[in-house]
Amino acid sequence: MRKLLVMAALLLSVVGAMAQDDKPSVLVEKFTNKSTGNNSVCNAVQQAIVSGLVGTGRLTVVDAGTMTDLPTVKNDRLLFLNDNGIQWMVEGSLNSVSSAHKSSTISGKTTYYYEGDVNYTLTLINTETGVTSISETYIESATGDSSDEAIMRAANDAKGRMNRFVQENFKVEATIKALDEVDNKKGAKSCYISIGSDKGIENGQIFEVFAQIEIAGEKVDKKIGEVKVQEVMSGTLSRCTVKNGGPAIKSAFENQQKITVRSRPKKESVLGGLGGLLKL
Repeated sequence: MRKLLVMAALLLSVVGAMAQDDKPSVLVEKFTNKSTGNNSVCNAVQQAIVSGLVGTGRLTVVDAGTMTDLPTVKNDRLLFLNDNGIQWMVEGSLNSVSSAHKSSTISGKTTYYYEGDVNYTLTLINTETGVTSISETYIESATGDSSDEAIMRAANDAKGRMNRFVQENFKVEATIKALDEVDNKKGAKSCYISIGSDKGIENGQIFEVFAQIEIAGEKVDKKIGEVKVQEVMSGTLSRCTVKNGGPAIKSAFENQQKITVRSRPKKESVLGGLGGLLKL
């Protein structure tokens, strides 16, 4: 009982911090090693995931690997987390690890290297409902002078995927506070939105723009354009350029329609071969 009270105190300290910044809170479970690789690779993937999630600035992240005495039965664990303000749990498994000795020849000079692949699955669970939000498998690839180096580099590359993971699964909403540059023909060219660094927003973030309209007596949101963050100006304000939908955004704003902007991931290029395709 005392151990559970201590754990509750630790989680409540996280909730206290969360209450100040109003960020979703996530517990990252200790990863399961289903591969033939050693546990150091599994641990490296887990730590890369934790680091990547923290780095987005959009979440309060708790690493279960640093804690003890959480309930071991999954349903009890979810209930305990939800009761203590942790809304999400990430489960992970390292599925496979492989490497291959390769060579490339440029201008008659042959270079030998190793290519390492790490295959892992992330599952995102809502602690209140117990429902799995997503469960997806990813492959990271990297090169190195040795098999171990290539594999560990691939494991660490999981960190870079977390920005897109968060943008896809933890969307944020805001409103257009004001139009900035306006053209009579092209409509809104830039605007200010009511979100900023407090939510981890960065330059280059894409938001879809929705205007509320009425259809058959029901109010629905209709996508009318997209904006891209050009400058994060404060914790609650960002300046954006209008990517498309300038005339519709101008019209909706001037007509005082309810306008909502919702984050979405940037579209990644499929160039760069198979490795690039796998990271979409």
